[in-house]
Amino acid sequence: MEIVRIVGVGLVTAVAALLLRGSKPELSFAITIAGAVIILLFSFDLLRDTFGVFAEIGEKTGIDSELIRIMIKIVAIGYLVEFAAGIVEDFGSKSIADKLVFAGKVIIFSVSLPVLQTMVSLIGSFLELI
Repeated sequence: MEIVRIVGVGLVTAVAALLLRGSKPELSFAITIAGAVIILLFSFDLLRDTFGVFAEIGEKTGIDSELIRIMIKIVAIGYLVEFAAGIVEDFGSKSIADKLVFAGKVIIFSVSLPVLQTMVSLIGSFLELI
């Protein structure tokens, strides 16, 4: 039950940061960052097991492994940017958080270009058959 550990770390971090926010705001910030890093590490452990499933899907379907890597990158970028933007917003910098989300979308678009090229060529080959 990894979710129990993740939720537990989140709750302990939030309570500790809240208790220290009034008296020692710099320590509250450090505790929040440490808790976020621990949650992120727990999440990476769970994701590592998932990558094997994507490799199996690629082998069974014949999808190029590079396309699967790109799709995993896209999802990872989305999650990491959203996570970072949430932390930045928690510390009162909503405008910076918005810029992070925008930058993440631009990065996702640029990383996804090979997938778009493959789709266009696949559609073109289907149209040639008609």
